[in-house]
Amino acid sequence: PGQGWKHYLFEFLMLFLAVFCGFLAENFREYQVEEERGKQYIQSFYEDLLVDSSHFNKLISIYQGKITVLQNMSPCYDSLLSDHPSKNCLSTIVQNSSAFPDMINTDGTLMQLKNAGGLRLLKKADADSILLYDDLLRIYKSEETSGVQEMQTALRLTITMLRSYESWKDTTNTPRVFTIYGNNKELLNKYFNQLSIYSSFCQARMNALQKLKKRNAELIEYFKTKYHYE
Repeated sequence: PGQGWKHYLFEFLMLFLAVFCGFLAENFREYQVEEERGKQYIQSFYEDLLVDSSHFNKLISIYQGKITVLQNMSPCYDSLLSDHPSKNCLSTIVQNSSAFPDMINTDGTLMQLKNAGGLRLLKKADADSILLYDDLLRIYKSEETSGVQEMQTALRLTITMLRSYESWKDTTNTPRVFTIYGNNKELLNKYFNQLSIYSSFCQARMNALQKLKKRNAELIEYFKTKYHYE
């Protein structure tokens, strides 16, 4: 009888160990799967960063061009008030103030990380660096869709009021030369006042883009070094 309970105890222990080892093995397999998924997310995000880098360079170049034109608008204003106004200078300014380039980042991986619980699969340092980048993107977009969009809408309205319909009818010039309707100096003054504000907005957008570009480059180098990407 004494041997009986020992036998049952031994079988119980063996069964417990088998179940426990199976539990550990399953957890280990799940950990490996999640670790691999985390690495895939990081690589996909890294590739998105490379696309963003190229896009930021293009946007910065566009804003640099706009700022250069707008910083030299005073001579054009003086010319327009003179007896022999230069039409070409106004055409260049209008071309550089009629629209601003939208910042559209490659956010497919970022959305998956945030909405599908992918961030929990990443190491804390990796997740924190990605979230900081996301914060900068959201701040930029928020400012773009508020102040910048409002200023751009006001400028377009003034441009429409300034423009002579004759310049639309003239198809001999490519691009078309912008000509003013009548001699409305008050409206012209309003336009150039708006341009002064718009120029400051463009400078602020370029500064924000350069900050984003810097963070983007830091992340590219960080993930490239840490995960040995080519």
